[in-house]
Amino acid sequence: MKKHLLITCLISCTFLFAQEPVGGYENALQKLQSTKINVEQLYTSFNVSKEEFESMEGSPYANETFLKGNIYQGKELATKNVLLRYNALADEIEISKSKESKEYNALIKDPNIYVKIFQDIYVFVPYNGSKEKGGYFNVVTEGNQFDLYKKTTVTYKEPYFAETSYQKDRPAKWENTIIYYLVGKDGSFYELPTKRPKVLDVMNKKKKEVKKYIKEQNIDLDEEQDLSKLVTYFNSIL
Repeated sequence: MKKHLLITCLISCTFLFAQEPVGGYENALQKLQSTKINVEQLYTSFNVSKEEFESMEGSPYANETFLKGNIYQGKELATKNVLLRYNALADEIEISKSKESKEYNALIKDPNIYVKIFQDIYVFVPYNGSKEKGGYFNVVTEGNQFDLYKKTTVTYKEPYFAETSYQKDRPAKWENTIIYYLVGKDGSFYELPTKRPKVLDVMNKKKKEVKKYIKEQNIDLDEEQDLSKLVTYFNSIL
């Protein structure tokens, strides 16, 4: 089997609710923040105005506006009802005091800290022990032996200005790339391609059963819901 082994760090994420920590959520939140971000600097970095930035196709954010969420440290709830959003371009969890604020902070990157924004859970996973090379993953499905993670990356595509009358201008846009991973409880990551033969190679422990299930259930490997269904089934027969 061709394994796309990307990450070998050990990480265990158990998503449990806990009681309010001594000292209050506000003090806990201060300790969990790192860099301060100014939204005006963001516009400047791309050499665009606020209006141009907001009118661009796509978005660098998983959730465009800040939503209330919780931050967990280990198995305990560190702080609750915080305004959060995931910035896929910068690969950061952003924290804001209010939806109108022009300044916000970034959550410190630590494998022991994860967040839940509405129904989405984000965990930080180092790469070969390095936090600098690590990144955030969205937990799509949890299983007894394998979880399904999603990694979203966003790139900025500069505008194109037509050079002839036969061409058309193309505005700047955000381009999303999504990759799914089968994640073992030992921390091993296996990329899940969208081609059926390659997916079967990743799930070769039960290749015959998985192949039959994909056909019978008409699983579309390009659809997250179907992929989640497949991983749930794979766990059930291991």
